[in-house]
Amino acid sequence: MSALRGRFNSAAGFLDLARRAWRRSTRFRAGSLLVAAMVAMAVLGPYVAPYPSDGWGLVPRNAAERAGKPPCPEFPFGTDNLGRDVLSRVLVGARLALLQIALVVSVSLALGLFVGVCAAYYRGPVEALLNYAAEVFLALPAMVIALALRLALGQGFHVVVTSLILSWWPWYARSSYVYARAVVEMEYVLLARLAGVPDRTVLLRHVVVNVLPPVLVQAITDLGSVLLEASAINFLGLGLPPDAPDWGIVVQNGFKYIVSMPWVSMFPGAFILATALGFSLVGDSLREEMDPKMRRRWKLWF
Repeated sequence: MSALRGRFNSAAGFLDLARRAWRRSTRFRAGSLLVAAMVAMAVLGPYVAPYPSDGWGLVPRNAAERAGKPPCPEFPFGTDNLGRDVLSRVLVGARLALLQIALVVSVSLALGLFVGVCAAYYRGPVEALLNYAAEVFLALPAMVIALALRLALGQGFHVVVTSLILSWWPWYARSSYVYARAVVEMEYVLLARLAGVPDRTVLLRHVVVNVLPPVLVQAITDLGSVLLEASAINFLGLGLPPDAPDWGIVVQNGFKYIVSMPWVSMFPGAFILATALGFSLVGDSLREEMDPKMRRRWKLWF
């Protein structure tokens, strides 16, 4: 843990880790390119989409003429049953996908880190109460929470984000708690507390700085899993409305026509898979760079 403190006591340390992973790992480079392509789509998608109104879910006037067209030069990804261009739907939906996973993971990480560090630092009733709260939320699947919020609040972006945050923050709380327990027992932390250093200073300068790096790497790996869960919630109709520019909804719209129009679900599904794979490759490569033992583990598989 002290080695991690020396390597990750600033943002520059994390960037240095990424540079080393870029030089040594082909998987990290491949994952980074996939993630960069996804970010570029999220930023430029609404501006480069050939039919922006189709991308936002509006039905074109000549829907009957355009409905169900297979991939062709005019519509590279084909059109759906309502005549909307699938390529435009995918490009516009990239921004919403990135916004969902970034918001969910960032809030879950911040909440889980706060709870885990406080549980490890303040022993006794505080530790028991926070750990018990994490255990309760660990037992609640995201789909169940999304269904309850859907029935109580109706459809919307808030249902997807809130349900995923409530189901993901306990994992970061548990990880933070395990790392923080080891840090709190170290001599420099005990000496700082005995010297009368305020708790907030000890937590920020000595505990969080050591706990954050491994939990942050785990959060990067989890971005792909969060994307899959958000797409599944929207696919089941528990989150965003049916005309929203979301990849899961586009897959759901084409699912009933999977035999006659397979391209409607195939292309957004491929982008979901590629994006999740990219985040997983980046996160796993960073974790291996942090712990050399992880690199030796992969040799057992190949």
